[in-house]
Amino acid sequence: MNLIRKGRSQGTINLIKKRFREARDKRQPLEFPTRKIPRELLQQLLVVCGKVDRHDAGIYREKVEEIGADFVEVRAKNWTEVRDHIRLSFREGQHAAILLIGTSEQLPSHPLKYQDSTAYTDWFFQDVDGDLVPEVPVGRVFGSPETVLGHLDPDIIDSDIAVIFDSEPGRSDRHLAALTKLGFHVEVLERFEPEDADLLAASEFVLQFSDGKYTRRIHGCPEAWLSHNSVILSYKQANQIPFKGYPVVFSEACSTAQEGPLLRAFLERRACYIGAPLDTLNNPRPFEDWRECAYADGWKFGFLDLLDSYDTIGQVKVNVDREIFENLSGWIKECVRKLAVFGATKIHYDETLSAVEWNLFGNPMRISTRGPKAAFTPGRIVVDT
Repeated sequence: MNLIRKGRSQGTINLIKKRFREARDKRQPLEFPTRKIPRELLQQLLVVCGKVDRHDAGIYREKVEEIGADFVEVRAKNWTEVRDHIRLSFREGQHAAILLIGTSEQLPSHPLKYQDSTAYTDWFFQDVDGDLVPEVPVGRVFGSPETVLGHLDPDIIDSDIAVIFDSEPGRSDRHLAALTKLGFHVEVLERFEPEDADLLAASEFVLQFSDGKYTRRIHGCPEAWLSHNSVILSYKQANQIPFKGYPVVFSEACSTAQEGPLLRAFLERRACYIGAPLDTLNNPRPFEDWRECAYADGWKFGFLDLLDSYDTIGQVKVNVDREIFENLSGWIKECVRKLAVFGATKIHYDETLSAVEWNLFGNPMRISTRGPKAAFTPGRIVVDT
C-alpha cells in the first residue's frame, strides 16, 4: 500500500497526475486515509424530510436517530410552509446546520424566475430568525435511500488533491495560486478522460471555473459542463467516477445545480455539489473586495477566501452568502426582501440573482476542504470578459 498523508508544505501544480500514472504502471495504487465526520458535529444537524416514500422516511429517521441528530417530517405545499416548520423546529445552541431531504417538489424550495428560466433556491432557509440575513448552513440531498444514507454519514478523504476543469488553462492562474496556498496538490484538466477517474476519485475538491474568453469558457446545463465545441464533463462521465471520500464539487457554470442528470450523478456518487440553478454572471467592473462583488467571481473567490476560516463547508457557504448580502446596495437588498417577504419570484437585476442563487447539495457538516497551510486572500476582483 502506498499511503500518502498530509504534508507541511505549499501545494503543487500538475504533478499529482504523474504520481497516479506511475503508481498505476507499478500496480501499486495510491491510497489515502479516510475518516468520519465527528459525531459531535453530526449531532447538531436538524434533518428536515419532505414528502418521500413513508418507508424511506422511516429508514432516514432511524439513521438520524442513530447519529444522534434531530429529525422532522414536513409535508408542505409551498416553500413558506417549509420555512415556517424550520423556524419552529430550529433550536439555537442545539442545532448548527440544516439538512433537507427531498427534491424541490417533495420539499418545496423558493422559486426564482430570471429572463425565460425558472429554478429553485434554498438560500432563504438559511435565515432562521426572520432578519433576512443568512446565518445557518443548509444543504439538500435527494435520490434513492442508498444515496441519501450515503450523505448522512459519509467517509471523508484526506488527500489534499484538488482538480480544476478549465477549458483555457493559462489564461488565469489566480485560482491555482489560491489552491496551492491553501495546501492543495492541483491538477488542471481541460476535459474528462477515462484515465482521470482514479485521480478524481481520490480528490477532496473538484472545481469547474469559467475564466476563459466567452467563446472558450466552460458553460453549463443540467446535463453537463461544456464549452462551445466540446463536452467537458457529462452526467454519464460523472457516473463513472468512484469517489472515495465525499469531495466538494464547485461549479461556476450556469444552470448545473438544477435537479437534473448531472447533479443527480454527483449525489449518487457521494459528492457534495455547490452551484447555481440559473445564469452565473460576470462582474462588469472591478472590485477591491469580493464582498462587494455580487457576481460569480465574488462568490467563488469568497468561497476560496473563507475555506481557511471555518470548520465545515456549510459554514463557509453561508458566510459567503452573508458577506455578499450585507454588502449589497439598499435597492438590491429591497429586491431580496420582496422575494423573502412578499412572495415575489421574478428577478430583474443581476446582483439579486447572484446573491441568492447558490445552493449546497450534500451534508453541510462536511469538514472544510483545506490543506495543512491554509492561507489565502484573493485581493482585487478584476473584470472577467
